[in-house]
Amino acid sequence: MESNLNNRIVLKQSVLAVAMALAASPAVLAQESGNQIQKVVVTGSNIKRIDAESATPVQIIKHDEITRLGVSSVKELLDTLTSASSSLSDIGGNNSFAGGSSSVSLRGLGKQSTLVLLNSRRVAPYALADYNEVFTNLDALPLDAVERIDILRNGGSAVYGSDAVAGVINIITRTDYQGLQASASHTRSQQNGEFRNSKAALTGGFGNLETDRYNVLANLEVYKRDSVNWRQLIDDINPAYGDKFLRVKPGSGLMFGNRGAPSILSYPGQLVGQGPLPGCTTLNAAKECVYDRYSRIEAVPKSERANLMLAGTIKLSENLQSFSEVLYSRTKTDYMGSFAVYDSTQPTSVWGNPSTGLPRSFTRHQLPAGHPLNHSGEPLDLRYRFGDDPGFHKDTADQYRVLTGLKGTLDGKYDWESAIGIMGSKTKDRSRGTFFSASGFKQVIGDYDKFTTDADGNVTLADPLFFNRDYKLGQKNSDAVLALLFPESGYDGKITQYFVDGKISGELGSFNGRPIGVAVGGDIRHEKFAINPTANLQNGDIVDNGSAAANASRYTSSVFGEANVPLATGLELVGAARVDKFKGVKAHVSPKLALRWEASKEVLLRGTVEKGFRAPNLTESAQSAKFAYNNQINDPLRCDPATDKAKKLIAQANQLPESDPRRATLLADAVVIESRECSAGVASRVVNNPNLKPETSTSATVGIVLEPVKGTSISIDYWRIKRKDEISTRDLNELLAAESTLAPGIIIRAPLSEDKSFTAAERKAYGIENVGPLQSSRGMFENTVQTKTSGVDVSVASRINTGFGRLDLSGNATYLFDYRKYAPTRDGGSWGDNQVGRYEGSPKSKLSANIGATLKTGDFSNSLRLTHRSSTQLRGDYFDDAFSIDGCKTKGWSESECRLGSYNRVDYFLSYTGVKNLTLSLFVRNLFNKRMPVDLKDFATSGANTYSTDIEDLERRSIRVMAEYKFW
Repeated sequence: MESNLNNRIVLKQSVLAVAMALAASPAVLAQESGNQIQKVVVTGSNIKRIDAESATPVQIIKHDEITRLGVSSVKELLDTLTSASSSLSDIGGNNSFAGGSSSVSLRGLGKQSTLVLLNSRRVAPYALADYNEVFTNLDALPLDAVERIDILRNGGSAVYGSDAVAGVINIITRTDYQGLQASASHTRSQQNGEFRNSKAALTGGFGNLETDRYNVLANLEVYKRDSVNWRQLIDDINPAYGDKFLRVKPGSGLMFGNRGAPSILSYPGQLVGQGPLPGCTTLNAAKECVYDRYSRIEAVPKSERANLMLAGTIKLSENLQSFSEVLYSRTKTDYMGSFAVYDSTQPTSVWGNPSTGLPRSFTRHQLPAGHPLNHSGEPLDLRYRFGDDPGFHKDTADQYRVLTGLKGTLDGKYDWESAIGIMGSKTKDRSRGTFFSASGFKQVIGDYDKFTTDADGNVTLADPLFFNRDYKLGQKNSDAVLALLFPESGYDGKITQYFVDGKISGELGSFNGRPIGVAVGGDIRHEKFAINPTANLQNGDIVDNGSAAANASRYTSSVFGEANVPLATGLELVGAARVDKFKGVKAHVSPKLALRWEASKEVLLRGTVEKGFRAPNLTESAQSAKFAYNNQINDPLRCDPATDKAKKLIAQANQLPESDPRRATLLADAVVIESRECSAGVASRVVNNPNLKPETSTSATVGIVLEPVKGTSISIDYWRIKRKDEISTRDLNELLAAESTLAPGIIIRAPLSEDKSFTAAERKAYGIENVGPLQSSRGMFENTVQTKTSGVDVSVASRINTGFGRLDLSGNATYLFDYRKYAPTRDGGSWGDNQVGRYEGSPKSKLSANIGATLKTGDFSNSLRLTHRSSTQLRGDYFDDAFSIDGCKTKGWSESECRLGSYNRVDYFLSYTGVKNLTLSLFVRNLFNKRMPVDLKDFATSGANTYSTDIEDLERRSIRVMAEYKFW
């Protein structure tokens, strides 16, 4: 309590200091008297209004500010928001179910709870779900055509419907544009020139809506990013890690290795005890054949994108317009895959067959005696890297939206609009390499299932031609052989949505002599979603791979109403409600109340209370299935009996002389039985749940907007969101603990005839007469946990006329008070640890802020921007003793090293407009070339293969040059 109070006091003092600093300057912002004041629609409401500040907090980023941020994509732009937390990126998406895409998450509530709109209407989701999460792919949205972006930071279900629990991001493109302009930019890291991307755009518009009665806008944008691998970067890792790494104490449980060192899993490989196989050209000091693994570990994948947007408006009469819009995008992301490896010293891989729900296993064997490359006369361990592995993962996605509609005014009082359209997305995901085909391996290499194990655990391979069939070690293999061993696998995803919508707004009556603004409307949508895995994934043929599938469709409909009631001078009450109906889900009402009080010209008070919801998506509630495999599962019914039996077997063995062969058999049986029941491999199949309830939420805001002097504004908004009935899956260990209360078929056990651990008499003695071995689990999506989070947003803006030109100041900050999960237990459950400022939290930083200043002098514009993120504890939660203060001390780390330090970065922007129709710009990111804070937890737990998923430390200072030319 005391800590939270101190935090709030410090925050208030900081805000007051900023406000006083801005207010001390003689700000002047004169409004031209000739300008006609017009009503506009602000995101978060369907009612037109004059006032820029509404009852709900909205952050607006205009085109000029977007340019000054030096970003190349919508994803990069939204990552600058202080209210946004880490989310999926195409850069790190190689191992996700939705590779080749990027998303955004507001308030740390996930990509499904943030609604992204384009011109106030939805765009189709990405055609692959990230396990069960369906979201908008930001990489498919244009940036150059954007006029502004509105960020509604307090939900929005009452106005926009499902997916708007955490907030709404509305991307508004240019309208009534006339002229032709071309722009191009190139970004390159000064530290590592391998980091580079380029973008070009062409925008044209013709026709004046007032005089020509039409306007047409066309925008084409292309983007390209080069691939970067870790061999190009490894020498630039922060040397501070080397010092900290050397102080890691032995036995600390941390993974470590010499970053950059070659791997002994090499091509053409080696036999342990015999040496490298013929053809090896690179040896280490121990005369082992080695391979540079880092040349195949990718830091940034290659990406190519193209976005096309066409928009047209025809003025049919003074009160009627026709409008149409076409959006199309294609994104291609090429991930570099690591070559597959074979190491017979490694344990058996266990995965499963999605079509049967049964487990599968892949056992790695030694190279048998008698193989032409094995000259020892006995089996030898083989270490080999498939240098002819195709090793790729490609995602190609197409997205579109086509709509047409009418809008106008009725009786000069009411504005109305209606549109009809189709939108969709199609994704092709394909991989080759890194993982074997189980059937192909048997065909071209050998049958790994044919072996026997004696009492001492020695394995005898029954296939004498193992690694002596069509595939030849260290030699050139045909495309046909490689196609069998490394076939293509992946997914085809497709989403199609049809929609029709309409709304009308205007003034309806009056209250106390003041007009009441109202808006009503609705929409109907039909959506179809299909995710189809390739046959080899569906039948479990690709070793160590799971599978996800979906095939469903539904209609959704909604109606909404909104009213703005002026209670008194400067005092407005806004009420809104939306009713959404999804197939399989009861009609859901989302209400909202907001109050806006303009106490004076200098002070505005506001507050909102809103109920929100997210309906189950088609991968959660309609026909879908996801298959994975869980290892090291403790069977709560059979583990204790197995442990007891193992102890008895060991006791029996110890009573026998060492020369008695039964002794080794008993000891081996003890190990096998305990391992089988206490660290079992269990297939997991998760399916949809048609009885899911929607996730629901309650959000509230209380804020104040100040204008201490004309031209300077300060807004402070406290927000709180609580979400319950969150949709997820139950942990398998949790299911096993409650097995007796579950419906049949959730936990699947093998028949007693397949029990290899206990006899019938032993099962009776242990009280498990009818309990067979664990085989698989069948789960479904359920309404499980809850989340609550709160914080405060602060925004500052000011315009000051100086002797050198106009100075624009701006700042945004988000300070988090808490982020907690509610964990259900048998006793009812409790709220977990506050994750704010913790390593595993989302977001991690307690304070995120940015401050900018832009000085316009003649043909030049100079901008500086400071970005700040507060420090983070390495400790994940209360139970994370390994990275507590004491845990860090055991590793030889100081208390300061047990944190991810705070980070401050300064960016610089310069533009020049002294040449007619030409604008030249320069953006320097990380002006002072500052390194990221040292992250010992990531470094110590990631092993020798990687360094960090955050590449900013290796990019450091980067420069972006831009040119824009207006032809007319």
